[in-house]
Amino acid sequence: MSAVVAGGARGAYLAGMSAAVPFVIGTVPFGVVTGIATKAAGLTPLEAAAMTIIVFAGTAQIAALPLLVAGVPATIVILTAFIINLRFLIYGASVVPYFRHMPLRWKLLLGYFVTDTGFALFMRRVADDPAMPHRHWFFLGAGNMVAVIWVASAVLGIVAGAQVPKAWQLEFAATLGILALLVPFLRDRAEFVAAIVASTVALAATGLPMKLGLVCGALAGIAAGALAERALAQGRR
Repeated sequence: MSAVVAGGARGAYLAGMSAAVPFVIGTVPFGVVTGIATKAAGLTPLEAAAMTIIVFAGTAQIAALPLLVAGVPATIVILTAFIINLRFLIYGASVVPYFRHMPLRWKLLLGYFVTDTGFALFMRRVADDPAMPHRHWFFLGAGNMVAVIWVASAVLGIVAGAQVPKAWQLEFAATLGILALLVPFLRDRAEFVAAIVASTVALAATGLPMKLGLVCGALAGIAAGALAERALAQGRR
C-alpha cells in the first residue's frame, strides 16, 4: 500500500508537498527577481504583495509590469496575461476528468493552485496509480508548496526592491523583468555565465544615461558567454 493511501487525506496532502520540494528550489531566484521588479516598478509593498498573490503567475506578472507603468488600458494588460497563461487552460482541461465529481468550492480552490510543477507531478502520479485515492489532496499539497515558496521569495524581493532609488525604478524593473523571463531558458554553464555577467553589469550600470545599462549588460554577457563556451570546449578536449 502506498504512503498516499496509508496516510489518507493528510498523507496525500503531505505527499504532494514533499514531491514538489525538489522542483521549486529554482523558483526562489525567479520569485526574488519578480518581487524586486514589482516593487521597483512603483507599486507599494502592499500592492506588490497583493499582485503576487492574486496573479500567482510569474511570467504574466513580469509582462504586466511595464504595461501598468506605461498606463496601458486594463483590458490590454489582462489580455496579455491571458495569452501568456493559455497553457493553464490546457492543464485544466487535462485534470477535469479527475476532479469532475468534486464540489464547486474544491474546483475553484484547485483551479487557483494549478501550477506547472503541480500539474506535472499530479499527471505522473495518476499515470502510475489511476485509482489513487485523495488525489485532490495530493494536487492541493503540491500547489500549496509552490505557492508558499513563490510568495515567500517574492516578498523577500519586494523588501529588497524597496531599497532601489526612485530615479532607477523604471529601467531597473525592466532590466530585472527581462532577466526573470530568461531564467527558465538557461540550459548550460556557458549560458549561465553569460546571464550572470549580463545581469550584474546591467544592474550596476542602471544609472547610465540613454538606457545604456541594458546595452552594456548585453555586450558583456555575449562576451562572457563566448569566452565560457570556448573554455568549456577546450576542457572537453
